[in-house]
Amino acid sequence: MKKNQRKTEFTSAQEEVAATAVMRSSRKTGFSFSFFKPLKLKLFFAVLFTVMLIGTGIFMYQKLFTGSTYASETVSIVEEVRELSSLATAEAVITTVIKEENNKIFNKDINVNFPGTKRTILLVVPATVLAGVDLQSISNESYTVDEEKKHITMTLPHAELLQEPSIQMDKVQTFSDQGIFRSDVDWEEGFDLAAVASDDIKEQAVNLGLLTKAEQSAVNALTGLFSGLGYTASIEFK
Repeated sequence: MKKNQRKTEFTSAQEEVAATAVMRSSRKTGFSFSFFKPLKLKLFFAVLFTVMLIGTGIFMYQKLFTGSTYASETVSIVEEVRELSSLATAEAVITTVIKEENNKIFNKDINVNFPGTKRTILLVVPATVLAGVDLQSISNESYTVDEEKKHITMTLPHAELLQEPSIQMDKVQTFSDQGIFRSDVDWEEGFDLAAVASDDIKEQAVNLGLLTKAEQSAVNALTGLFSGLGYTASIEFK
């Protein structure tokens, strides 16, 4: 009797333990599901945000960099053209002869050719003249690019003398024929005559085609540059 009672109590105890374990297991499962559900949502939104961020980054990269390739090439072309300024030039050494005759006595001009008052001066003046095209003045509006035909059309300013003629004073030669009342040419007179020679030299430079030569130098330099970039070119001057 007692033995059966103990057995019944032991069985009841086992059932209580089993029931308790089931309840704990059920509670544990419910807690886990309620915890992981928002975690999965957070993870999903984090992944979605990352994808959107990457997509936005790719779009901005294409917009800012890929889309501005032409502008970058434009700036590059302008800079490279400006760097060719020294090649778009022509230089010449021109010698002019200035002749001057006057009548003076005691360093005073007179209008009468008294014997011994006349002096004839020949001044041989060599000078270096530099002409060129101002490539520094070009901008993006100075040219157009046809990408299909790989052709560049550019408009440049006409060539001009870049500076006053550089007179080689150490090579200036003076010849004079003066009367007994006249003195030789002094340095002050020599400089004055050299200034007169400067205007004559500039005129000769233009007549000799120095400006045309400078423009041709610019065309040669630029067509060579564009050819290296894979383009043909048409260049005109205005």
